[in-house]
Amino acid sequence: MSDIFDHFRRQAEACRNMGSPFTARLAELAPRFVDRTTLTGRRIIAWNGHAGEDAVPLRLFGGLHRLVLTGRDAGLAAVYPPVEASDEALASAVGNAIARHDHDLHDILMSPPQTNEVGRSAMLLPGFLWLARRFGPKLDILEIGASAGLNLYWDRYAYRYGSARWGSPNAPIELAPECDTPPPLDGEIQVVRRRACDLSPLDPSDADHRTRLLSYVWADQTERQARLLAALDHAAARPERVVAADAAEFLGRELALPPKDGALRVVVHSIFWQYLADPARLGIQTAMLRAAEAAPLAWLRLEADGRTPGAGLLLTLFPSGEHHVLARGDYHGRWLRWLHEA
Repeated sequence: MSDIFDHFRRQAEACRNMGSPFTARLAELAPRFVDRTTLTGRRIIAWNGHAGEDAVPLRLFGGLHRLVLTGRDAGLAAVYPPVEASDEALASAVGNAIARHDHDLHDILMSPPQTNEVGRSAMLLPGFLWLARRFGPKLDILEIGASAGLNLYWDRYAYRYGSARWGSPNAPIELAPECDTPPPLDGEIQVVRRRACDLSPLDPSDADHRTRLLSYVWADQTERQARLLAALDHAAARPERVVAADAAEFLGRELALPPKDGALRVVVHSIFWQYLADPARLGIQTAMLRAAEAAPLAWLRLEADGRTPGAGLLLTLFPSGEHHVLARGDYHGRWLRWLHEA
């Protein structure tokens, strides 16, 4: 039992560092409501796999949050934000909710958390601009692991990096990460085509899918929730949809098409690579290398790279293999540190 609660304690530290004291409290209180009296508790305690990599605490917290969002547990809602509840009241309400919805919560544990943090677009934009300055304004975008495709529309949002701004003042969303030194924002961009895939894509117009995404946004982070809903509304009105496909197969098929209008093809993803097994990673890289024999290709991603703080904004150009670490950024888009010279 101690091993699984080590994961909850580490999750508590991560949540507190990422601005969610409520979710940190839930993780710290887990020993009070995760036990062998319920199917859910037994499944967590005897988790078959790596509980940290599988994000077991976040699977449970997403299920609990879904009960609140759908109005299925008034007792749990009574201790969730914006309500301030004692640790005793919170732990008791969660334990009761697990008992009442045991089978449903157990089933939710079987699926990994699915997020589509639109704040990551603020991390990616400077990379797209870097590419446009070097290769020209036309970009042909291929996003893998795209979930509902909210970051597929990065060029439709507005951005503020300190005093520097980019995008239309009428954009549906403005993203404003903390940034000591703004990244270079000059250069024209024209997205000539955008396509995306995910193994289990979500439809931004589907009520159940919207609730699933919202449930994995931490309950005390109302700004992230509002941003997600605005992005879902915008994506629902757009014609493009994320297709259900394996990333390597998707790239192999789509990269066989010639670049549209002579645009630079850009394969992009964010906080996706860490969830792939080595064979899947190899398949994706092989598809890009093969495609680069016919036309240049850029690989832009925001991913954990073994360094701190945050994730790296990484760029690799094919066929040359030229590599750049452009910036470091927060996993939820709260801050950006530009590292690369303009």
